[in-house]
Amino acid sequence: MAEADLDQLLREFSQVEDRLIALPEDAFAERYELRSRQGELRDQMALFRVDFDAERSTGDLLSELSGLRSRLTVIEGQRIDMVSQAGGSGGMTGAMTPEEGLNRKMDEAAGGGEIRSRIGRIKGILIDRGVEIPEDQ
Repeated sequence: MAEADLDQLLREFSQVEDRLIALPEDAFAERYELRSRQGELRDQMALFRVDFDAERSTGDLLSELSGLRSRLTVIEGQRIDMVSQAGGSGGMTGAMTPEEGLNRKMDEAAGGGEIRSRIGRIKGILIDRGVEIPEDQ
């Protein structure tokens, strides 16, 4: 893909975003269609990021990795401590507790999954280059 293709994708993504903002609250079908298009555009734009990452310097990748790990540490630090919430009881039933559900929702809202995915991508590139990856702080 050429640079012009990325510019075109970004323009369309911006137009879709503007249309979403302008929709009335009850325009559910239109909102669904526009959100679907946004997802398609994100997938197409992600291809540029993957190609771009391979060209980045090791130092840049290590710096981004460190920043992503820090963000993930902050997200994980905001989790509800289920042991203290349960009063220290060890009676696990296998069912998800309300705290676990809240932790998952908070993680999702903060972008934890995307951050973990990005960390995996960067680690993969660094491993392919034979770079020793520093331990998590």
